[in-house]
Amino acid sequence: MKRSPKIWGEIRDPVHGYVLVNELERDVLDTYPLQRLHRIRQLGNAYLTYPGADHSRFGHSLGALHLASIAGNKLLGLGFSTDEVQELRLAALLHDVGHGPFSHLFEEAVLRHKALSHEDLTAKIIKDTEIRDKIESFGYDPDSASLLSVGKLRSPLSILISGPFDIDKLDFLLRDSYYTGVEYGKVDALRLLMSLRLVEDSLALELPASLYALESLLMSRYEMFKAVYFHRTVRAAWVMLREAVETAYLCEGLFDFSDVEEYLAMDDGYVESQMRNLSKRREGLSKEMRIACDLYSMLERRHLFKSVCEIVLHTTESSLKVDERLKEEIEETIAEKANVDRWMVVVDTPMIPSLPYTPTQPDPTDIPVCEEREGGLVKRKLVEFSRLVESLRGYVDIVRVYSHPSARRSVAEVSGRIIRSFLLRENP
Repeated sequence: MKRSPKIWGEIRDPVHGYVLVNELERDVLDTYPLQRLHRIRQLGNAYLTYPGADHSRFGHSLGALHLASIAGNKLLGLGFSTDEVQELRLAALLHDVGHGPFSHLFEEAVLRHKALSHEDLTAKIIKDTEIRDKIESFGYDPDSASLLSVGKLRSPLSILISGPFDIDKLDFLLRDSYYTGVEYGKVDALRLLMSLRLVEDSLALELPASLYALESLLMSRYEMFKAVYFHRTVRAAWVMLREAVETAYLCEGLFDFSDVEEYLAMDDGYVESQMRNLSKRREGLSKEMRIACDLYSMLERRHLFKSVCEIVLHTTESSLKVDERLKEEIEETIAEKANVDRWMVVVDTPMIPSLPYTPTQPDPTDIPVCEEREGGLVKRKLVEFSRLVESLRGYVDIVRVYSHPSARRSVAEVSGRIIRSFLLRENP
């Protein structure tokens, strides 16, 4: 039998102000998996470019909880129950509990080799750790909570966890903008959440009331991608650390894990200490591992790789596909033509090889919206309200070549034509 948790208190957040927390949420916050998020940076090592960007996944989880509370007040008026609202709040709080060290970087370096995502681990951590006991103690279902936390529960609420205007996205844009000091992520989250409507058993945004806020959200996502998430210097540090961590995993078995407990033992500090320990015994390591140690040593001194070539493609039909094998082939060709060591060249593309508005919903014209007509709500197409949205339709693919600073000139001379020959089928 479910019991309604009472308000326990509030936690001060620099982005949203006071975040109200109830007894169940307090108990979940005090578990080891949630407290571990204090030690995982939201933006990996982006602080090397934006010094203020050392905020944690814990703060983001609190922010998502706060926005779920705002959405919950609206949902109650739409006919959702207090239990459903509490389940949404839990899902928001827990949605990032499965992130590894340095957030998405660990996913690129290690998890993909194990055919896992941080969403897979989020669901498993909720079901297989003390979090399960805390949820059950108030009569809620951990299995349902795990599905909703990754947006896979068969419920209208899933779109608020993983969707084109989800609370995860609303908070990280606001939060990342605040901590990096850039202005592009300031979206009107309150206006969007207050515009939620239930139409044909699914949630949609009512227009035209939320149109300007929705256009701003789409533009903010695009601008933050260019200014922060795929900033050339941010990604220079990112690819160097990814290469070092991935090599340590493949060559030394570091950062591997066989169960949730071993996974939860790893955070940013753990990775940093392991890489430093490797460097202390580098003479007995393989050539590949010595290179990884050199990359990590460069990072600690902020001696970063340089972006020597960038190709940006705007397409409407399909996203550019650059898999790991193709990237390696391009890197080898560039290194050979530039007469430099292979490790001095890195080809970088986003983990999702385009800029869709969500990984599963690339077309902004598909965002569910509705309009009130003759006393009822009807679904509409967003493009009917906004020509701006139509102009944002499609993909943005960015391919960059980075090189070791000492090889910058020779790599720059050959990279452009090689990239175009491989990806655009142009004659070199």
